[in-house]
Amino acid sequence: MPSLKTFYSRILLFSLLFISISFCKKPNDAQYQFWKNYDSLQRAIKSSTTNETYLTAQFGGFSQAKEKDLKKTDSGVFYLELGGKLSDSGKWAIDWYPEVTTGLDYFAKVEYTPKLWGQKEIYTVQRSQLSHWNGFLPRDFFLWLNEFVFIANDEPSYQNLKKTSSNLQFLCESMQCHIYDEADWVVLEFILNEDTEKKFPGFYHRTGSRLEKTKLTLEIWDKVHPEDRIHFSNQGKTLQFRLPSHPRKQFFQKPTEIHFLADIEIRSYGITAKIQDLEYNLQYQSLPNEDHLKGKFLKVGKKEITGNLLYIIPTGFLDFFIPGNINEYFSDMMTLLVNGTQGKGGSQLEAVYQRKGNIQTNKITTYSEIMRKKFSLFGNDNSQDAAQDFDFYASWEAAMLKDLKGSAN
Repeated sequence: MPSLKTFYSRILLFSLLFISISFCKKPNDAQYQFWKNYDSLQRAIKSSTTNETYLTAQFGGFSQAKEKDLKKTDSGVFYLELGGKLSDSGKWAIDWYPEVTTGLDYFAKVEYTPKLWGQKEIYTVQRSQLSHWNGFLPRDFFLWLNEFVFIANDEPSYQNLKKTSSNLQFLCESMQCHIYDEADWVVLEFILNEDTEKKFPGFYHRTGSRLEKTKLTLEIWDKVHPEDRIHFSNQGKTLQFRLPSHPRKQFFQKPTEIHFLADIEIRSYGITAKIQDLEYNLQYQSLPNEDHLKGKFLKVGKKEITGNLLYIIPTGFLDFFIPGNINEYFSDMMTLLVNGTQGKGGSQLEAVYQRKGNIQTNKITTYSEIMRKKFSLFGNDNSQDAAQDFDFYASWEAAMLKDLKGSAN
């Protein structure tokens, strides 16, 4: 069930990026260059290979059935390497398994090490990513977030932003969008509809299908200032972001410990999986020329899976196992996610953003443990839908870049 983790991570990333890059009033050229490099890199990686295992394995999408597609060390570790060099004209040269890894503008490596957990087969997954480009630190995100919460609380400011932002216009043309007051919240609502299906059918069917099967609530708050809260939830294809209607003046400007608390319910194939009180902690430290992030899961409350596997699941995206083991598999997946089994803890992240003169180095490392045999309640990904899912995010990023460039020049 690794795709549950992947889906949760994507929703979390979507929530944060949605607010941070969609509604910036005062971006600058450095930030434009950062997101331009990031966007062009993602496009170059996508177009550099037709090997789907390469494209998914770099982010943790791997299972025993795909082992033949990756290189393996003499000690039995499956690994993938990706290098990128940015030319003066802004074009990326992408190299899978580069012979030389020094002097690159981007280098990522992921290692899948088969391990035994009792009699169960798992991987430990270690990923490192090093990039060199300027313009963005976590502190910039918090400044943007602070700015936007006040824009959302002022109707004229929000409507003006809606008229001038290519990014917000793109989202409202691709989905149905609303903003309204609700008790102590300002609610931003975005609904995948027929416009979404017409413009991005892959995204609509793939992501929309997951949303219809999922009920998610996610609360984000600053431990030092618990009144600084953001709430995300979905009702089918409707996404809702709740921001406080009376934020304090320095809302999320200088957090030190950010908590994420999620309740997740998935209904699929006659099965209902429920996770309550899944908590993640992200520590943040800001130094004069460096920002540090360190994240890990803290706990999971109630977890249960009920129902019967009522459908025959096609071979190719699910390794067959006895349906009676589903509950055990579900419990094992959560143990790997939150606690881990190899003495290193569960899923965790460390990131360091460092500036030295005109050079910025961004280093991100992650560790996790996953089952070696894959099971997904979401089912198989159609490759065409997956490509069109990418098209949505690429178009979104293009609109964001248009705003940043327009404001910077």
